[in-house]
Amino acid sequence: MITILIGKVLRASGVQYHVYSGGQHYICTVRGKLRKGLATTTNLLSVGDDVYITPVSAEQAVIERIAERRSKISRRSPGREPKEQILAVNIDYAVIVMAAVAPDFKKNRLDRYCEASLRGKVKPVICINKIDLADEEFIRREMQIYEKLGNPVLYTSARTRHGIDDLVDILRGNVSVLVGSSGVGKSSLINAVQPDLALKTNALRESFLKGRHTTTSAELVTLDIGGMVLDTPGLREFALWQDSSNDARDIMLSFPEIEQLSRHCKFRNCSHQHEPGCAVKQAVERGEIEPARYRNLIKLTGEH
Repeated sequence: MITILIGKVLRASGVQYHVYSGGQHYICTVRGKLRKGLATTTNLLSVGDDVYITPVSAEQAVIERIAERRSKISRRSPGREPKEQILAVNIDYAVIVMAAVAPDFKKNRLDRYCEASLRGKVKPVICINKIDLADEEFIRREMQIYEKLGNPVLYTSARTRHGIDDLVDILRGNVSVLVGSSGVGKSSLINAVQPDLALKTNALRESFLKGRHTTTSAELVTLDIGGMVLDTPGLREFALWQDSSNDARDIMLSFPEIEQLSRHCKFRNCSHQHEPGCAVKQAVERGEIEPARYRNLIKLTGEH
């Protein structure tokens, strides 16, 4: 009798997958018929996927099927023939980490991450790290619009532990992913939450992956406070993935204050750039909409 188990992908290399199921860790390959899914994405499976596996030994198994995903965060892959690159699935929170100091403090990039999160049914949490190196009052003023729109904003310093308790409250009991550029301090923040996490992770790798070639970019780990967290590698580019299920109206998910005003535009399909009677442009001129937010909306809409 064939035994089929359900497990979770903790680490993915593109060829091999580290799956945890019922207290056991397995190194898995994928059944050939599943690889047809690579036609539209760069990665068939992602960290966080729930999968059905058939064990073939005490440490190895074959992935038979992928369970339906409840959420995801993805981007458009770099290259001449872009596809959807899925960064993580089945997550509750996307903690968008930005450094409070230049050159990383860019609202345009922040809006992209927020948009990608909302599209994938993931709650965005903004985390401004290295706040001890910047003018905190200025940063808080810049983030006021996001807080007014209901986005949680954390102000942290992994070095001084400022705001770490607030981050713990977000991570506790949830499945979260940290996203952001290289050098913003994602790993440092996770280590501040649980200092021995790196040691535990390395011990697990040595125990189950000894002698195997498993180059990976991200790993889902369990926290002592409850919940799981994924630290993604730094991304130089973060372009939104557009598919047949998206249209320009979806971008308004991240700009609710502008979307509300757009209902009063003279033309139903107003681009908010050249048309007469545009309620959005009029609100920008009156100072009711932050100019940077308006510019980011136009830029993202133009990329659609």
